[in-house]
Amino acid sequence: MPTNFHFLLFIILILLPDSIFLKISLASEGDTLVSDWRPIKNLSDTKVVDVGKFAVARHNFEAMSRLFFDELVYGEMKSRTGTDYNLTIAARDDGNTDDDNEPRNYVAIVSDRQFQDFMHLVSFRGPV
Repeated sequence: MPTNFHFLLFIILILLPDSIFLKISLASEGDTLVSDWRPIKNLSDTKVVDVGKFAVARHNFEAMSRLFFDELVYGEMKSRTGTDYNLTIAARDDGNTDDDNEPRNYVAIVSDRQFQDFMHLVSFRGPV
């Protein structure tokens, strides 16, 4: 029969490694987590551009839209069990009936798990 000591030991062994290995740190206010997103310095890097093009193509497939990738406006990334990208993408809407059809900005979050050869569009919103 497990004792209270065994139960407490079990809880400590489960929760302590999470807080150590995930490096969760609190912001100065104490109610939000510090972001570990880092700005992408080279937005013309082919890997980053490919992630942006994937985001637009996947959004077009899921939303039955006709956006065309124009360029990356801004990007952030963070690495844990892969790389997550937070990208601001300029894209043109082919379904737009405006005469100028200027590119508009969209924000996409893409999760790239290179070791699994897998990319996933987490969210896509806009125009912003």
